[in-house]
Amino acid sequence: MHKDEIICTIQGVSKLYRVKKGFFSAKTMEIQALDNVSLKVRRQEILGLVGESGCGKSTLARLILGLEKPSAGKINFEGIDLSALKGDHLKRFRKKVQMVFQDPFSSLNPKKTIFQIISQPLRIHGICPRSELRREVRRLLEMAGLHNPGIENRYPHEFSGGQRQRIGIARALATRPDLVVMDEPTSALDVSIQAQIINLILDLQESRNITCLFISHDLPIVEFVSHRVAVMYKGAIVEIMPKERFGLVQKGLDTPHHPYTDFLMKSVPVPTPEASMCGTGQTDHDLEEPFEVKSSRWDNLSGCKFYPRCPHATQKCKDEKPLPVEISQGHTIFCHLFTPSDKELGTNEV
Repeated sequence: MHKDEIICTIQGVSKLYRVKKGFFSAKTMEIQALDNVSLKVRRQEILGLVGESGCGKSTLARLILGLEKPSAGKINFEGIDLSALKGDHLKRFRKKVQMVFQDPFSSLNPKKTIFQIISQPLRIHGICPRSELRREVRRLLEMAGLHNPGIENRYPHEFSGGQRQRIGIARALATRPDLVVMDEPTSALDVSIQAQIINLILDLQESRNITCLFISHDLPIVEFVSHRVAVMYKGAIVEIMPKERFGLVQKGLDTPHHPYTDFLMKSVPVPTPEASMCGTGQTDHDLEEPFEVKSSRWDNLSGCKFYPRCPHATQKCKDEKPLPVEISQGHTIFCHLFTPSDKELGTNEV
């Protein structure tokens, strides 16, 4: 991995959507999907992005892909501002950045054969001559673990969910991209198939040296596949940490720094040994006292978005947005509980 080479830089990106206040109302209101997000993706790494549903992960993916424009801030890919891309420059960007979707069935055209689906980007970007299209499609399918002869002549409905996701990965890699955005690529699959797809992603990342933004709410999978992990809440990044630290947090061997990361980890249901014997299904965090919700109106908060749910919140958290604090090498937290001096002291861990 090229530790010092940045392939994609997200600087102060915000995204606002204007929606109707009600079904019959003509009045509109603004919904903030992203709030001042800053993130750097290193070349040849897998960056995991986690958070609960609706926190803005997929919105950020659409902005990185250039499918939507940010309301504020900018995104640079290989040093070029995406908002300035037009014509041939935009076409070259499309070739370098590809997407693997959450639902492998709805992302594949049911009226087209697998050959037509995978060969389309090959033809559009002139990657190989027409006489070599079928051979290249077969090579991509074999690379994705689909070896049956004549498989490229079949239609999407003839494949299982895992096979369709392999086809989606083969299509994404057809243009030989530098960055692949994977939005929940395993969530629609059975556990056994998930393991196969994850191993395929790791093998391809190592052999093809591709860079991945891996979006998921499945924390164990993110720990297994990623080099670094970014935690998102209500459209804002709250913590960025190396894989090793995230793994310790997952195993309960290290206390997570940000209070939201703590809640996120405890949301994973892990039965206690006593519960598994008596069949109650009770988990460790079920035994804890419920925390007080200070307010449900987080959209209008001028400070930390986690203030309404944070058991450690102060007035400063309500009034001021937290600045990034580097607690250790590669571990950054956005929280008022920490100051730059905590890096040396190692104190105030939540």
